Amino acid sequence: MKTNDEIMDILDRLKRENNLSISEIARRVGMAKSAVSKYFTRQRKFPLNRIEDFANAFNVSADYILEYGKKQTYSEEIINVPVIQSITNDSTIIAEASPETYYPTASFDLPKGQLFYFKMNDISMEPMIPKEAIVLIKEQNDITDEQIAAVTLNDDPTLFLRKIRKQDGFILVLAENPDYAPIIVTKEDSIKVVGKAIRVSYDI
Repeated sequence: MKTNDEIMDILDRLKRENNLSISEIARRVGMAKSAVSKYFTRQRKFPLNRIEDFANAFNVSADYILEYGKKQTYSEEIINVPVIQSITNDSTIIAEASPETYYPTASFDLPKGQLFYFKMNDISMEPMIPKEAIVLIKEQNDITDEQIAAVTLNDDPTLFLRKIRKQDGFILVLAENPDYAPIIVTKEDSIKVVGKAIRVSYDI
């Protein structure tokens, strides 16, 4: 059984990798910000009965948190996840068959489901997601409010990342960078959610 410090070391790493604030983690797990903050500062012992909630907040399994660090057969754990920047006219996600369109990833570190990477090519989601960052996307056609999605708009097959906020009669498509104006999607527009952003990787 892992110690409290070992569990929090793993959660600290997941927090950094996902660029999540204490406020956002608290929102995702349905707890007070002050309580979550005390877990991360080691002022309060992490409650194991909430491990599933925290695992879901980071899009990993509870076993991943509790078992992380056990000996892995590394050569058998690396898979190539495709890097996708656009979709076909029939909404099929396809990667070109070249080494540059795949990103080696440790499979034990991945959530379940169909996955792909998206390379951020602008500064619209800074500071949360910097330009040139590689973002892990889980394929799904719907997300909850305030989550970041890979979407296409109208007839343009090019993917882009935005935070989604649903309103009565329209959808707000929001950048993190205030220099980028919100996009208002009405019934006359066509927006397609391709997947949910799970994790961000980038070089310092």
